[in-house]
Amino acid sequence: MDMYGILTADRDLARADFGDVTHVFADSVDGTRREPLAGVANSIACWGDTATVRDEPERAAVTADGTRATPDADGHHWGTVCPTDPDYRAALLERIERVGAMGDVRLTTPGFPGASFCHCERCDREFAASDHEERDAWRTAVITDFIAAAAECVEGDLLATLYPDPYPGNLRERAGVDPGSLAPFVDEFVVPLCDVGYGTTYWVESLARGFAHELEDLELDLTIQLSADGVDADRLVGLTQQLEAHADTIVYGTYPDDAETVRDVIRRVREADTPALTV
Repeated sequence: MDMYGILTADRDLARADFGDVTHVFADSVDGTRREPLAGVANSIACWGDTATVRDEPERAAVTADGTRATPDADGHHWGTVCPTDPDYRAALLERIERVGAMGDVRLTTPGFPGASFCHCERCDREFAASDHEERDAWRTAVITDFIAAAAECVEGDLLATLYPDPYPGNLRERAGVDPGSLAPFVDEFVVPLCDVGYGTTYWVESLARGFAHELEDLELDLTIQLSADGVDADRLVGLTQQLEAHADTIVYGTYPDDAETVRDVIRRVREADTPALTV
């Protein structure tokens, strides 16, 4: 049976009854920190931290040509700290432990910010001193070691957010994230497939199906995250029904203005999934 829920930053919505699960932003990529809530999956942005990168730009991940992972860089919407920054890593694990004492934790932005990052002096030095011949293998080891350490800090389940690219090997090349390597340490993967209005939906189903296929041997739950901002309820219902065969849980990014739409969508998909009684 599929489960449904919401992702929100609104504390009142987080305490309302919307479905089976609730994801709440505790730490966001803009650098905002909030008090965690009990009984939800508190979401923590890992290396995505625009505030830190703005205040301390030297901590941002960097390419070989000197481009730093800031919101101003092409293709970037937030700043990203280098994943080998030891002080930031230690503080992040302390934060995860504090939030993890409340229950489940969802990690967002858990990897490098792109295939060409990071080439800071520290990363170059650590890669050269490692046993890895390929930089991708070294980057993957860096992220896997971090996720393993994070898992030790969480009393509940650990959820890891994946960039929406299910093509084999792409996540490893892009971010140093290898689902197979992370599987021993996480309980669930979350894939955001968000759009403004969902004018077309075939790509959403294709990506969801791709992830379901790539992750099927790992025996971990898969959650698909959809956007509800300004989306018609009928379209969300139809899209949800397209995805149910590929996901264990569907969560809707929800603002207060979208709350009644999301509540209606969850009610309708549940009713459609309920077999008629026979006498």
